[in-house]
Amino acid sequence: MKTLLSSLLALFATSAVMAQKPDSLLARVRYTYVNTTDTLKSGKTRTENMLLFLGKNASLYTSYDKIRYEISQDQKYRAKMMANAGSGKPVAILIDNTNGEWLSTSSNLYFSKENKFFTKEVIALQSYLIEEPAPQINWKITKDTTSFSGLSCKKAIANFEGKNWIAWFAPSLPFQTGPWKLNSLPGLIIEAYEENKLIQFQFAGLESVKEGEHQRIDDVTKRADARPGDYNPIDQLIGRDVGTAYFENVIKLPIGAIRADKEKFEKLRAAFLKDPAGFVRTRSRY
Repeated sequence: MKTLLSSLLALFATSAVMAQKPDSLLARVRYTYVNTTDTLKSGKTRTENMLLFLGKNASLYTSYDKIRYEISQDQKYRAKMMANAGSGKPVAILIDNTNGEWLSTSSNLYFSKENKFFTKEVIALQSYLIEEPAPQINWKITKDTTSFSGLSCKKAIANFEGKNWIAWFAPSLPFQTGPWKLNSLPGLIIEAYEENKLIQFQFAGLESVKEGEHQRIDDVTKRADARPGDYNPIDQLIGRDVGTAYFENVIKLPIGAIRADKEKFEKLRAAFLKDPAGFVRTRSRY
């Protein structure tokens, strides 16, 4: 196992991420993800607030709960630092992150113009970028219509990854994307679910983008002593692709992510789950 892990890490350390063209953010869509087949430790159905960042030619889908949780934890840490400032004594500040362990750390990036699709996964704060074939979904658009918060939508059905999906899309919003891997309709997917509603992406709101709406408390990249390659800790926690979209209104591939194929990444994740401490020690040598 150690030999396999070392080989994988050495391979990934030499991998480079090929950049797709960054895209300016135009809007954000909120969804409520409900999965009755994936229960939490409490036995409750998994429900998570998600966010889709929309650009003209790119989109980024990620956990909104993860963003809000990590920002809240960062604020608590800074408050404790301020409270202990000037004491003259070294203070260990511990922040309990157990309440956020269930949150999704992955994100999906889709570049419609180049027809490129990426999944970003995280192991021990290191991001891995997996390029996948852009989903080819053979949608059948029906005559059924409905509306969500005043948005007129049409119904489409398709079989995708072994499940029958129903999607409601808004032709008035010319974005060929949606939550997760669902895309390729002539309009933004507002709501979608598999036919038994065991998995659902429920529409929770659409919002426009305002310049400077979300700002980092302390942007280290703008300090007078900032160096090339500096990045903000909050971006590392929520994902550097997510940080760029949330704070800077730009969708682009994450800087510092390691390129990986799906099969090798799954082996790497299995090695981490088997021995997290040993995994971190081995990785530190690369």
